[in-house]
Amino acid sequence: MEGNASKLSYIEVANAQHFDGFIGLPTILPGYDTRYVPLHLYLNRALDAMYAYLKNGTPLPASQVVRTLPRGGTPGAAPALAASNVPPIATAPASADAITMSGATLVVPD
Repeated sequence: MEGNASKLSYIEVANAQHFDGFIGLPTILPGYDTRYVPLHLYLNRALDAMYAYLKNGTPLPASQVVRTLPRGGTPGAAPALAASNVPPIATAPASADAITMSGATLVVPD
């Protein structure tokens, strides 16, 4: 085991799902636009973080829960996605958002 030397981090994105293409299709999955944010954005952010690590040695973000904010509104007519809905992956998350290990147990905050 790598233990503390591991470069592995776990990023859990709240209120996100990988069916990004369905978010704007209220007739197929009503309410997706009001309840979810696109997960693909966080894939791109994670890949950007890995690139910065490999190219410049920038530290990778610590394991964390990213707390997004659903847009709300009326299904099929949710407000436009804003930066406040999709906060960045923190380099050093607040303690309430940090995912940690307790012995052999992964601890993910609510």
